[in-house]
Amino acid sequence: MSNKRLQIDVKGFHEENPNLVELNLIVDGRNCLCYTSKANYKALMYDGFFIRDGKEKDSAGVLNTTKVFEER
Repeated sequence: MSNKRLQIDVKGFHEENPNLVELNLIVDGRNCLCYTSKANYKALMYDGFFIRDGKEKDSAGVLNTTKVFEER
């Protein structure tokens, strides 16, 4: 059994509720949509969890992302 790989992409703020942030959890290439609060997102940014500044989307429409974490 191979080790799992995880990356989290921030898609942006929810259209109907700007206090929610839309995330894609990507485990071994499978996307799972989830949400977190804007406050949690900002705290994670402050902690250096995400690797970008989160000010503009890239060509894939991703606002921010993490490093790839691999299970050991």
